[in-house]
Amino acid sequence: MLLEYFLSAFALGVIVAIPPGSVTVIACQRAMQYGFGNSLVFTAGSRLSDIFYISLVYYGLTNFVHSDRNKMILWIVCGLLLLVVGAMTIRGLKDHDTAGGAGETMLQSRPVFTFVSGILITLTNPVTILGWLAIAGNFFLLWRGRLPAAVEYGPAVIAVIIAGVLAWFVPLTFAVSRVGKLLNVKLQKFLIAFSGACLIVFGSVSLYSAFRLACAG
Repeated sequence: MLLEYFLSAFALGVIVAIPPGSVTVIACQRAMQYGFGNSLVFTAGSRLSDIFYISLVYYGLTNFVHSDRNKMILWIVCGLLLLVVGAMTIRGLKDHDTAGGAGETMLQSRPVFTFVSGILITLTNPVTILGWLAIAGNFFLLWRGRLPAAVEYGPAVIAVIIAGVLAWFVPLTFAVSRVGKLLNVKLQKFLIAFSGACLIVFGSVSLYSAFRLACAG
């Protein structure tokens, strides 16, 4: 039964990671533009935020998520971050040959910038929070009913869930980084610009969600 619990936790991590979202887009964009190592740093920052939210769900500390005011703040911050990252991605391609553009590209590729952006974009994304709240919340509730001793394995099961997420993200970004090297420069730039445009769309949707929430209040 305990082995089944951990295998289910691993499968949960994989299943949660598969649907594409803003984090997936950025991780793949970085893999193609800056290489697999840079994408891995971004993914590490993003997973740190996942650990934070899964821990909140596990220990029942998610009351702040139910506040419309807090949701609105998160939508706004997340939307602005995605707009900035998307715009910087497109601008970096356009101005790559200029001194200013090269400097901006170098800043975006630095590990500290990459790691922090991974933390912030995931930390402020209400979709991430609500996703873990619904999926992980139901998972923990189900297993506490089936296996009362499950409550003793909190840190271990959270680590296994994250391992499941990484089991999807690491091969995906590695494959993207390898495929990126096989493409010609023009197609590479198109795909990177397209990912930037997707992030701008995600950011706009996030800000619109905040606007709707404000109007409903």
